[in-house]
Amino acid sequence: MLFYYISRSLKWPAVRSKLPRLLALFAIMLMAVLPAGVAATPPRVVASIAPLHSLVAAVMKDAGTPQLLLRGGESPHTFSLRPSDARTLNDADILFWIGPTLELPLARIIPKLGVSNTVSLLNSPGLTLLPNRQHQLAHHHGQVETGDMGHAADTAGIDPHIWLSPANAAVMADEIARRLARLDPKRSGLYASNATQLQQQLLAMDREIATQLDRIQGNYAVFHDAYQYFEAQYGLQPVATVTTHPERSPGASQLRRLSATLANRQVRCLFSEPQYSPGLVRMLSGDLQTRHAVLDPLGADIPPGPEAYPRMMRAIAKTLSDCMQGDDTQ
Repeated sequence: MLFYYISRSLKWPAVRSKLPRLLALFAIMLMAVLPAGVAATPPRVVASIAPLHSLVAAVMKDAGTPQLLLRGGESPHTFSLRPSDARTLNDADILFWIGPTLELPLARIIPKLGVSNTVSLLNSPGLTLLPNRQHQLAHHHGQVETGDMGHAADTAGIDPHIWLSPANAAVMADEIARRLARLDPKRSGLYASNATQLQQQLLAMDREIATQLDRIQGNYAVFHDAYQYFEAQYGLQPVATVTTHPERSPGASQLRRLSATLANRQVRCLFSEPQYSPGLVRMLSGDLQTRHAVLDPLGADIPPGPEAYPRMMRAIAKTLSDCMQGDDTQ
């Protein structure tokens, strides 16, 4: 009705002078219909990878929806920024990411774009951090080190795949809520409540997965050593890994050594990731009775949103369990 009154009033010069007062009245009426103490617009939030986006989306439930930077099968190690991604980052009020140890291309881009408010969740207080074990696996299982200087910080320091531990995910939920509350204090109570609810869901999921994986026996190998946090949580460990760099295929001599390891250690399952060719799996397995399955530590095929993280974790657990027990494998 107010819009109608304004539009009719503009037809009379005598009333046109009252337009600023009428617009001010409209602004007051608009504020009156908003919840008390809540800003009209939530912060513009970006998360780098899908698992983090899911945690942020859960903490922001009923407040807003974060944007996901890396979509589908894009790798945080080697992705290229689109012009639309650059605009998204420029417009963001805050960016949540793991940090340069994982997302080196993003670390190089951030200073050029002038993105000032970034939160490296690898620095969240209270995380359980594990040293990168790639050199240990290379030494014990005949792996050839690639010497990739672009991954030097990764191999020399902390394993950045922290989200694959539900306990770490719960810690990150607190940090996400704290950072959002600092940016948007009027919704601080909502963020804290959502984080608590998320942590309860993570605890229930953790117990479920622990029960599921408690029955696993036998040896397995992985293409990319990304699962240390998951394995530490549930008492698992691979006997071999194929590559220290997820985008680099092993050479012929390395494949021969790895194939011998699979045979000598009676590896029951070989787990690859979506970007690896099935031909490489067949070459490694040869005539061995080694099963193959695909693990996805980023949940590339899962729709983004608050439920993506628990779905991804349950999918990893199911794939491990099914392959090691001989169910639903290729």
